[in-house]
Amino acid sequence: MGDKPTVFYFRTMNYIKNIFYFILFSLTVIACSSDSEDEIDQIPQFDRSAILKNYADNIIIPRYNDLKSELDNLKTAIDNFTQTPNTTNFDKVHQKWLSTYIKWQHIEMFNIGKAEEIYYLNTINTYPVDEVRINENINSERYDLSNSNDWSCQGLSGIDYMLHGTGNNKEEVIQNYINNPKYADYLKNLIVIMSRNTNDVVENWATYKSSFIQSSGNSNSSSLNMLTNDFVYYFEKGLRTNKIAIPAGYFSGGNPFPEKTEAYYSSKNSFEDVSKVLAQEALTASENLFLGKSASGSVGASLKTYLDYLHSNGTNKDNLSPIIITNFQKAHEAIDYLNDNFINQINNDKTKMLNAFDKLQALVVNMKTNMLSILSIQVDYIDADGD
Repeated sequence: MGDKPTVFYFRTMNYIKNIFYFILFSLTVIACSSDSEDEIDQIPQFDRSAILKNYADNIIIPRYNDLKSELDNLKTAIDNFTQTPNTTNFDKVHQKWLSTYIKWQHIEMFNIGKAEEIYYLNTINTYPVDEVRINENINSERYDLSNSNDWSCQGLSGIDYMLHGTGNNKEEVIQNYINNPKYADYLKNLIVIMSRNTNDVVENWATYKSSFIQSSGNSNSSSLNMLTNDFVYYFEKGLRTNKIAIPAGYFSGGNPFPEKTEAYYSSKNSFEDVSKVLAQEALTASENLFLGKSASGSVGASLKTYLDYLHSNGTNKDNLSPIIITNFQKAHEAIDYLNDNFINQINNDKTKMLNAFDKLQALVVNMKTNMLSILSIQVDYIDADGD
């Protein structure tokens, strides 16, 4: 009982000291926080909206306008051919189809806004084509192709079948159109759907552009984060996997599927070897987006300039952009080395296709693993390949 006042005294003094240390610690933290905030404020922040503006004004919208113009030309050629099926008109349709397909390679990565809403990409270039369903559609005169089961029955790949897959040669194809008006009706329906959907996307960009550029934050739903994810996803799946890996048998234990190459029928029936041309164009389109390079050759703010900025201000010690540029060059060389006809390349020497896959895969790692990490952009899609 007699010790309680002493104990109380020491407890009180300890309590007072603890309060003093707590106040001192709090002031120190506040001071350090203020210093940190001052230091952050002194570092100029990268203007992410500049990338969005350059992409919208100089790449996305102009490329969509180019595609729209090519589709208009293709529609005219199809109308002429279906009205008068002959060799001259067929050749014009084929030429316009190919030029449109090449333009498409610069669009497919932009699955954002209206394009995402209407499943635009799926309706333009889903392959391999479902031959059985296309012929069922033709025979039953089914022209509403909004069902997802009809994605592989339309678009540029669908036109490939209608032009190059309904006969073993040009003469047989032309004769089919002469003998069966349903072929003409289905082909015309394909171009009508493509043109309508493309017009919807083009018109939407006129109003969507403003909100697209303004959404420059770093959230999963911000424009740059979504666009960058779409770009990386396209490069990994649309280019690396669909154009190269699946046909070469990379994901099927070495068993190749040449029939799953892009624009299969044109190459198979010797109309024109175009699978390599499309792959080359797709790689160029991807590199141009990374560099911020427009169709006219001008270069603006881009993912590259963003990476360069973070390296120059010390945020990231390793400069990734030169590595990506070097690996783009290696990928170009690997694809350039392939046979113009991917079917022949796969059947005769698929190792060159697998080498092209390896070069593209290096870029997937550069961009999906390294670039997204440096830019603090979270991957927003599910990857089943284990890359």
